[in-house]
Amino acid sequence: MGTKRGADFSRRQFLQLSAVISAGAVASGSLGCAPRAESDTLSDTGSGTSTTYAEGTYRATSFGKKSDITVETNFSSDAIESVEIIDHGETERIAQAALGKLPEQIVEFQSLGLDTVTGATLTSMAVLDAVAQCAEQAGGDVTALKAVPGPEKSGGSEELEGDLVVIGAGISGMACALAAAQRGAKVIVFEKSSSMGGNALVSGGFIEHTQAPAELRVDTNDGYTDIFQEILQFNLDAGTDPSVVEAVQKQWDDYYESGNTKLFSSPEFLGLQLRMLEGNTYNFQHTYATDVASGVEWLSTMNYPWMPLVAIPGYSWAHFSGSSEDVNGEGYFNTFEREMDGLDLTILFATAAEELLTEGKTVVGVKGTCAADGTTYTVKAKDAVVVASGGYADNQDMLKEHDKMWHWDELSAFHCDNNYGHTGDGIRMAMEAGAAFGELDFNQMVFPFVDTVLYATETTVGTTNESIYVNKAGERFCDEGGSRTDMTIALMNQENGVGFQVVDHDSAMITDGHTHTGMDVEYAIERGILYRADTLEELASLMGVDEKTFLGTVEKYNQMCDSLNDPDFGRSSFGPKARLETPPFYASPRTWAMHITMDGVSTDSEHRALDANGNPVPNLYVVGEAACGGRGVGSLGAGHSVAEALYGTATA
Repeated sequence: MGTKRGADFSRRQFLQLSAVISAGAVASGSLGCAPRAESDTLSDTGSGTSTTYAEGTYRATSFGKKSDITVETNFSSDAIESVEIIDHGETERIAQAALGKLPEQIVEFQSLGLDTVTGATLTSMAVLDAVAQCAEQAGGDVTALKAVPGPEKSGGSEELEGDLVVIGAGISGMACALAAAQRGAKVIVFEKSSSMGGNALVSGGFIEHTQAPAELRVDTNDGYTDIFQEILQFNLDAGTDPSVVEAVQKQWDDYYESGNTKLFSSPEFLGLQLRMLEGNTYNFQHTYATDVASGVEWLSTMNYPWMPLVAIPGYSWAHFSGSSEDVNGEGYFNTFEREMDGLDLTILFATAAEELLTEGKTVVGVKGTCAADGTTYTVKAKDAVVVASGGYADNQDMLKEHDKMWHWDELSAFHCDNNYGHTGDGIRMAMEAGAAFGELDFNQMVFPFVDTVLYATETTVGTTNESIYVNKAGERFCDEGGSRTDMTIALMNQENGVGFQVVDHDSAMITDGHTHTGMDVEYAIERGILYRADTLEELASLMGVDEKTFLGTVEKYNQMCDSLNDPDFGRSSFGPKARLETPPFYASPRTWAMHITMDGVSTDSEHRALDANGNPVPNLYVVGEAACGGRGVGSLGAGHSVAEALYGTATA
């Protein structure tokens, strides 16, 4: 799997990327990471004026985040009578507030001068743009429509009280909120965006299912055996307790001696794997692994529809699952939403928490303001406050402050692939309430597979253990099953920091014209996110790479898939559909973007926030990426564990 975490690259190589990445950031903005102010989206020309239209119904289409958005607008001679969303392929949970709210407001206020919906900026902009196109077709004055103000904010205040107050309706926050409500607690959640879901909605949505039933597991092979032994040896060399390594070896031996032919996994093995890929101590990683196992078991009690296990970029062991019925992480929240029915659980959407309320050293509540109507909420918590607001991957000042290896201070701007709102607010609030910041050597994870148009992870086609990654010369440049850090560094060393992920028909994971992450294939091709060809020669032409070199690379790669031997980069992970041989073939231009921050508020194994002396801050818990070591969809396990600690294991 190549050199593990902590590998570095030269300052000269990094500076060569600066001009390219900075220019791209200026041109494209931090797409999907922060909403633009109204002044960036719509012109402001003063007070609105009346306008007239040619009566009729008009249709227009505009680019959204993941799809075209088609809008139909009906005009009378002097008014916009109705706005209807005809077609879209956006992430439903993120887009639904914009798709529902904006058409109503456009008609109510006869305005295109509306704020974008918090957390759904690109969808909002597409709706407003499509309606503007319709107005132009009808002969209306678009400039005047953009000048008409939207609804005024009330600026009122409201006081509430609950047993548990949670900041953040992402995967860890909602797991905590739902599990607590299932046990009879009254729960109130602050959510900065207009939907629950957080980063889980803009990722593959995969979680480690280490105790999955056999029917979900892939067949084992010699490549996995080599990886297993490599993980064990790494841990022995790194000083992990030999008895832990021996116990995992015995788990492996017992599993296969009992006649199993599917791939082995266990929480203890996951702890060893994460120890190798992400550092820190085994106990630290084992806490995460056992929390995940508990969370997965809880999901299964709610009849969560598990998909077959796969490997994901940077984590070559095929013990990751997700929903078989939904794309990305939407399945978790569809399940949560179904289970919320009848429970005392309130979510304050578009309401950013701003301050933790304290009495002495005890945290007693949260204060925040709703961006939609200006209402200030003061919410008291009888039992505890849980910070689950995400990390700081979209806060470039914090990234530079805590940088350990990436030389961010040399770039004027760089991209982030997160959903809206991950700017470290919860970390700041917890520290203001007395919590300490926990430092890690490996503290910021960059993702080497975002597209070059939207800088998004959810546009990925296929999986890395069934694909090849080539540069602009048509050559492989890394172990596609290696760590994300190693792949990122290798990618940064390529021309313009760009590579192509290549798959064939069998490994593309395309169903009914959509990728496994829900993107419309034709839309992706239209946007330049994806290339498709019936031959490898044609694909090379679309990619702009040397045909002879590329064909030779693919031929050698297919031989590697057969022999499970990579003489160039040491790849060991090959899925059952790894060979590139069945047309059509697909290639996706990929680059890198900031993905996860690994450090954050210092916590203990029970997820209680700790002060600088290692003492718990009374009534304050921190889970997910806001916590030091919290990350990914698996952090739902930490949220579930906090609810169990506070309210017991029995469901009310």
